[in-house]
Amino acid sequence: MTIIQKGLERPPLAAVARLSLTCGRMLLEWGANARVVHEAISNIARGFGCDSAEAFCQHAAIIVMLRRGGEACTQMGKVGEHGVNLRRSQNLQETIYRVARGEVECEEAQREVDGVTKTTKAYPIWFVCLSTGLACSAFGQLLNSDGSAFLPTLVGAATGQWIRHLLFKRGTNLFLTTGTVSFVAASLAAIGGRFMGSSDLELAMVAAVLLLVPGIPVLNAQIDVIEGKPNLAAARALRITYVLLFMALGLAMAQSIFLKIPHP
Repeated sequence: MTIIQKGLERPPLAAVARLSLTCGRMLLEWGANARVVHEAISNIARGFGCDSAEAFCQHAAIIVMLRRGGEACTQMGKVGEHGVNLRRSQNLQETIYRVARGEVECEEAQREVDGVTKTTKAYPIWFVCLSTGLACSAFGQLLNSDGSAFLPTLVGAATGQWIRHLLFKRGTNLFLTTGTVSFVAASLAAIGGRFMGSSDLELAMVAAVLLLVPGIPVLNAQIDVIEGKPNLAAARALRITYVLLFMALGLAMAQSIFLKIPHP
């Protein structure tokens, strides 16, 4: 690696490692795969004149090892709950690119990184819920559900998204949240579908829980295993399996209750 910073003081290697560790942890928590994390850490290390940078990503921890001349520094940090937040990831990457181009000091970059969560604007929760409901309803139509199931599916999925948002803010277990949201969303879709006279209650209930399908984690698991990160890929795959299991359990419970009720 070559030093590309010009006119800036070289920060202590420990500070560079801390910045690299923080960025790697955040990227993992916000839906990045291992390759993206490694590239980000390499860019930071190159920007501050490191000769080599290695990152070891696990599902619950990340280790960063940097070398610069005769110095070496290794730091390890805990990775929190994995989710998906592409807006935060993009803002974080912008700071990382500025570091790589030598436009920002290490301390300033650390402050910017620590403040990404607060400075990144979020969509209003009502907009997120409405968009989720519309998406699930559209999938229901793609599954050949009748038109009278569109609104019940929208209401069920939107309500499920709102409940998921509330439970996540309270720190509720991911799998219990998944099962609860699946049951509530499917139940509301079934109740609304009966009220609207839909003949495709099964499709409406399935469409209402599609918001729980972990699409990006599935893609990341595939990328990680293809690129030689089997440990991280296996952890992601196990987590995905349990999410799908609890989603199926919630849906099955709702179907066992509402599909047995005869039409009036």
